[in-house]
Amino acid sequence: MINLAELAQRAAGLNPQAPALIDPVLGVSTSFGALHTRTERLAAALRGTYRTAFGGRVAVLSRNSIELLELYLAAARGGMLLFPLNWRFSPSQVIEALVDAEPSVVFYEHEFKAVVREIQEKVDVAHWVEFWPGQDSEYEELLRQSDRSFESQRAFLPDSTTLSQQPFLAISTGGTTGISKSAVHSQSSYGACMLDYLAAARIAENDVYMLLGQLFHVGGYMPLAYLAMGRPAVIMDFEADGVLDAIEAERVTGFFAIATMLPRLVNALKLTQHDMRSVRLVEYGGAPMGEEVIREAANLFEADLMQAWGMSEFGPGTYLSPEAHRRALRGDRPELLRSCGQAALFSHIALFDEDGVLIPRDSSTMGEICHKGPNHMISYWNKPNETAEVQRDGWILTGDGGTWDEEGYIFIVDRIKSMIISGGENIFPSEIERMLGNHPDIAEVVVLGVPDPEWGEVVKAVVVRSPGAAIAEADVTRYVEEHLGSFKKPRIVEFLDVLPTTPTGKINRKALGQGSIVPASP
Repeated sequence: MINLAELAQRAAGLNPQAPALIDPVLGVSTSFGALHTRTERLAAALRGTYRTAFGGRVAVLSRNSIELLELYLAAARGGMLLFPLNWRFSPSQVIEALVDAEPSVVFYEHEFKAVVREIQEKVDVAHWVEFWPGQDSEYEELLRQSDRSFESQRAFLPDSTTLSQQPFLAISTGGTTGISKSAVHSQSSYGACMLDYLAAARIAENDVYMLLGQLFHVGGYMPLAYLAMGRPAVIMDFEADGVLDAIEAERVTGFFAIATMLPRLVNALKLTQHDMRSVRLVEYGGAPMGEEVIREAANLFEADLMQAWGMSEFGPGTYLSPEAHRRALRGDRPELLRSCGQAALFSHIALFDEDGVLIPRDSSTMGEICHKGPNHMISYWNKPNETAEVQRDGWILTGDGGTWDEEGYIFIVDRIKSMIISGGENIFPSEIERMLGNHPDIAEVVVLGVPDPEWGEVVKAVVVRSPGAAIAEADVTRYVEEHLGSFKKPRIVEFLDVLPTTPTGKINRKALGQGSIVPASP
């Protein structure tokens, strides 16, 4: 198992002068040697200067940044538990999260200074440290002070070989309202996530990774895997044209596109002349993906594709490998493009019925997808009842319903609670979303059930048109009826300019069901 507490030291030993973390927007970077030095000093300052106890909590409010990844590594080195706060939270939600976590110190990016001023007097936090990516700051002064006193502070650092079971990271889970649960991972469980990813991504000698997902989610093990292998990570916030510019400039070889990112990159790439020849692996996941988007991505990037499915509670669960994509794209089992793949290296996957009985691998019987493995979280932070609800005999119950086949490929049908029952028929929104995702005039779509006095529930489709498209309600309804049958067609179609999201960045289905969103402009 890779020791997260020694990750920066190991990587620095491979090539100390090579770039480790790159921020192309700010034009700044950190070498592997500097990353090791800075994380050692930061860990020592947390333990010595701020007297953060072994196992103590540290919080950070920031977008993706070099400093945030340094805090990941410093928390691991110092044996502390890091809470990366969701920067999309409202001030009241940040207060609630901090009251729950009770950190001894909060680091915050300069962008959120006004939020911090608003909440500082309302929470009991001993220390607040501001950083300003690319500029001098309190954070940089802390590192300078720690550098001068490091020899005396070194004694506060624990033996790095003893930290594998130490709580390390509290990651926000998805949610539609309020403060989401935090899944607490140990260094060992998060290290298992990283090894699962290493086995799937097959990191090569000249790879350059681009981080697009937010580090308050579980996917931070992806850039850490590249760093562990001595390969750099490019830090970005997602904006399609900017991402394409950075891929070309930094010769990026791989990235993970969450949910709506891949369709947006595909649409942007159709309109530009960006050089994407450096890309060898396009990873995607987090939501149903239309088969046409997958095919277009393979053609436009001229690269391998890999799909991942997982949860905050255990990181990666399955991968649809590059080989499986090539197989499907050449016409050998094309239905695999609807699969989330086979179990990851350390994952055991099983599908159980309502009575806990294993369902057959017949590609038709549906059961709940359950996961077992060394990458399981320790628990939800401060939520023992919720922890017990998702665990059964060592399995985590995911809430996803699916089928599987003789080769072990998993096909997610939908969230079990999302099933629409209309006139006695069971309808799964993700099937309709995938189908509508193939329509060239639809950029994004969400399907949900809404109450109806006659049918119980009816299908509602919320659509964002592709640029310049004029698709109408009747076109959407007809397209679904032709491909999936009349009983699955949307009886309500609503057009929006932008889909609403929750504080964790997922589509806010509850708001869409309530009809409280501003409709598309004419």
